[in-house]
Amino acid sequence: MLEFAKPKTEFKTTINPIILFQIAAFVLGLFFLYQIKSILVLIFLAFVVMVALNPSVNKLQQKTKLPRLLSILVVYVFFVIAVVGATGLLIPPLVTQFIQLLKLIDAPFIQNHLVELKLSVGDLGNLVNQFGQPANFIFSALTSTVSTLFTFFTLLVLSFYLILEREGLHRKIVWLTKKEAHIQLAKEFLNSIEAQLGGWVRGELILMVIIGAMSFVGLTLLGIPYAVPLAIFAGLLEALPSIGPTVSAVPAIAIAVLQVSPWHGAAVLVLYIIVQQLENNLLVPKVMQDNAHISPLASIISILIGFRLGGMMGGLLAVPIYIVIRTGITLWHKVKANSSDLT
Repeated sequence: MLEFAKPKTEFKTTINPIILFQIAAFVLGLFFLYQIKSILVLIFLAFVVMVALNPSVNKLQQKTKLPRLLSILVVYVFFVIAVVGATGLLIPPLVTQFIQLLKLIDAPFIQNHLVELKLSVGDLGNLVNQFGQPANFIFSALTSTVSTLFTFFTLLVLSFYLILEREGLHRKIVWLTKKEAHIQLAKEFLNSIEAQLGGWVRGELILMVIIGAMSFVGLTLLGIPYAVPLAIFAGLLEALPSIGPTVSAVPAIAIAVLQVSPWHGAAVLVLYIIVQQLENNLLVPKVMQDNAHISPLASIISILIGFRLGGMMGGLLAVPIYIVIRTGITLWHKVKANSSDLT
């Protein structure tokens, strides 16, 4: 029986030039975004300020019938006065008490723990040289101050225009699509972000101020030194649920024991327990009841990831970015369930 050899089949792979162009454009786009990452962070911060202040602008405009531009200016005036006033009141005592607090580092057992900071000899030498040359230090301080003021002013300007165009901001999506269904989805997305992210920002600021004020009053009444930096520390760590209040109590108790007496240390412990109980059972449910609900676990994980990827700024923006991503995923599931409405 004769068998005929089967002809060999050759496979040829061809790459579409259009695909190569798309890949190159995608890589270049990522590189471009990386190069302007600081600008993107500033824009996102301006967006956060916008969603936090826009409800106040809307309420003022509805109650007073003022033009939107004037309503924005009024809200901004109060916002800037609050920021500048708080800074002016807190900075002088904070600097004075912080310098006094640094002198406590002279204690030998605290110096031993400074090893954990992992500062190299070169870093310490550069720090000493910087402070050892007054002219360079003053120039560096002035440059940093000017840069901070410029960034703050730019942030205000960006958020101002975002609020001014808030009503039609969702229509900017026409750059990508002109379907009315997509435009309405963009509007729903922005409204949801404003409700959740804006509510979370306002709620966190209120909680920080209340916790900081309660800590300051309690520490002052107990006669604990360095009450201002300790209270600010407690207020800032309010952004880290559950862990924050516990961590903020450690330096306060240590200073009370070292500088006053063990009994004062016990009193500070009781103070922070009372503040934490008031926070968990009264303040958080009351302040956050109408705002975005973020579970403590999700918040902690987001902040840890943010610190790991982006340092201090990454930790600051971690929860807002989580809220935006969560809102986007929720909306995507809604679109997927009702995909027929978009065809």
